[in-house]
Amino acid sequence: MPKIVDYDGRRREIAAKATAVLARDGIQEASLGKVADACGLARSTLYEYFKNLGELVDFALAETFSRLDAVAEAMLNDASLAPIDRLICLMQYLERVAITDKDRMVLVLDFLLHPRRETPGIAFNVQQRVRDLREELKLVLDRAIAAGELKPIDTESMAFTLFALVEASTVHGALYDNISLEKTMRDIGLLIDGIRA
Repeated sequence: MPKIVDYDGRRREIAAKATAVLARDGIQEASLGKVADACGLARSTLYEYFKNLGELVDFALAETFSRLDAVAEAMLNDASLAPIDRLICLMQYLERVAITDKDRMVLVLDFLLHPRRETPGIAFNVQQRVRDLREELKLVLDRAIAAGELKPIDTESMAFTLFALVEASTVHGALYDNISLEKTMRDIGLLIDGIRA
């Protein structure tokens, strides 16, 4: 009897292992051979799931942003939360991901730091997706101001500043093992308290 393989599940599993390779070696030094080794697969087997490294990287990035977008959208549309609570929840979620999902976030940061680098076969636009996330933060800030929960502020600038904290946490999370998620969450709350109405 033939073995039934969860094709999509296997692609996600390969992408997760590839992300660790990409975070460790960087996109320029990564190869399908290194990914195959990390997965314990022959390169020929890897080609059954991804035709080249570019397709694999696109898939890994799409998976990462799909998760981020789904949670952000759920928080934006959660009518049970006041706008200020949506802001806190969204920032805490982004910070948690930045600190705990190191490999995926280092991959994202690699593309943010090298936006003009030529990477054959990779079509995913990380810069646009980050701009979309910042726009969602701005929307939450706008709603909190409209509800009278935040001081009138430049929401575009504040969204950029808040997202810069997420980016900094990504760098620190990659470099240091002693970042306290609990303290980071506390500090996010303190920062947001400073702009409350």
